[in-house]
Amino acid sequence: MYNYTKFANKEYNLVYSSGIKSGDIVPNFSFLTLDGLNKNISNFTDKPIILETGSLSCGMFAGQNKAMNRLASENKDFDFLLLYVREAHPGKLINAHNSIEQKCDLANRLNTEDIIENRTIIIDDINGTVHKILGALPNMVYIIDTNGQIIFKDEWNNAKTLKNAIQEFKINRKPIEQKWAMLPLPNIPIEYKIFKRAGWDAGFDFIVALPKLIFFHLFGGLCGKYPKFAN
Repeated sequence: MYNYTKFANKEYNLVYSSGIKSGDIVPNFSFLTLDGLNKNISNFTDKPIILETGSLSCGMFAGQNKAMNRLASENKDFDFLLLYVREAHPGKLINAHNSIEQKCDLANRLNTEDIIENRTIIIDDINGTVHKILGALPNMVYIIDTNGQIIFKDEWNNAKTLKNAIQEFKINRKPIEQKWAMLPLPNIPIEYKIFKRAGWDAGFDFIVALPKLIFFHLFGGLCGKYPKFAN
């Protein structure tokens, strides 16, 4: 089930990379805006795009928020789009999406509670059609050029890595090979804020899943660097 009711490792493939990759052409997918309009990704191809995924209950996304705001401020020649996807850590206070109306309400709540400067929030459908195309991880980031080609993909957004990729893109405009990167360590104050907002049961689910999450992420890195581990 796409909109899972509690976080568990089975909901994510942390060993094998999935979704569209650097060098691919992105489909002209559609989404909703905060004011309820239907738009396509092609409506934004007058500039290169930085596309990030996130949700109100995603601590990893929240941990990159300030740094992403700075990047958006420093790179006005890019459109920074934030795709609202499923709740990373649903709980009693912010539960799994049951309708597109609920999803839109939560996206608007993110816009008012968190400072999303110089970035445009867009909303995936209730079944996560676009999210699945991208790879369905909670906080991914892409650079897409004006021809719709994926220039850069990071399965776990890191603003420092993204900043370097933006600089490289401005120089050579060629696809950048995806590299495995370590998951950022949990930011305790931010995680506290997220689980207080989503519900303490969401925090409990995360703590229970964390050891295997780390293990499978590290194993995925080994599979990428040493293919024999995948066999």
